Order: sequence, then C-alpha cells, then structure tokens
Amino acid sequence: MIESRTLAAIDYMNPALVRLLHMPVLHWLASPGLMTIGLRGRRSGRFFRFPVGYHDQSDAVVVLVSDAKSRQWWRNFESPWPATLRIRGSARDMIGKVLDSGSHEFANRVGAAFARAAFIPRIFGIEFNPARGLSHEQAKTLGETAAVVRFRAVDSRDNHDDRDDDWKVA
Repeated sequence: MIESRTLAAIDYMNPALVRLLHMPVLHWLASPGLMTIGLRGRRSGRFFRFPVGYHDQSDAVVVLVSDAKSRQWWRNFESPWPATLRIRGSARDMIGKVLDSGSHEFANRVGAAFARAAFIPRIFGIEFNPARGLSHEQAKTLGETAAVVRFRAVDSRDNHDDRDDDWKVA
C-alpha cells in the first residue's frame, strides 16, 4: 500500500501533471498511463480537474483508487455521474460509476488492471498471480481499502446496466 507521505507528494505534483497532459505537443510523455478527469462536484458544484492512472479496457476506462478512504473525488460517482476524461490528448465525455466491491465486474476489472503491469498490485498491497487471477479473498481485501470507478461513453447503452450485481464476494 502506498504511504500517505507518498500520496501527498503525488498530490503536490498534480497541477504540473494536468498541464502536461493538456499540452498538445507533450502529453504523450505521460499519456500512456495517466489521464485527467474533469468534473463538476456533485455537492459543491465546483469544477475539478486532476490526473489519475487509468486502464483502457476496450468497453470502459477504469480507474483504481488506492487509499480510497482518504480520497474524496471518486465519491461523486457512487451513482452515475458525468465527467470529461482527457486520454492521450483527446477529450471524451463519459459517465462514471463506482463498482460494487462484491461484484463480479469489480473482480474482473481489477484482475485485468493488475495483469497489465506487475507494479500495480503492489500499490494496493496485493500479491497477484496473473495465471490465477484475483481471488475472492483479495477482492474482499481490496473492497475495504480501494475503490474502482468505471467510465463509459455518454451514449453507451450499458451505463446503467448492472448485470453482475448479484455476484457477491463472500
């Protein structure tokens, strides 16, 4: 798990990363793993823009939130909420939704993200074996400390589809 001190240092760099990710000529330096989320706060009505790591999973863009209890932004997506994602230099209007930590989709999306790069599970304090995938116990542990926000295109039929909500981690 990333220490609070490390998260504070990362937060300090956010304004510079946002500027870099919005520069037409230089965004490619950080774009392979970082994007910006622009959103209007559900309660405050204020506009926010910040960088996050992302995983493009063909039908959705997924953001894994480490140390979720100390983060606030993802709570805007506890029910579907609009945002503009800037990915690889292009803006995309999306609808974000926090996935239920006990759902099959949560486990599948996290497993796919963890399989992408070996360092990602370590950020979350998980020993992940790509051949076995994410275990129920690991998913349950993650559900206590992390959040997963799934973003889909505004015009996607599946934005309100919760087909997998009946599958729960024991």
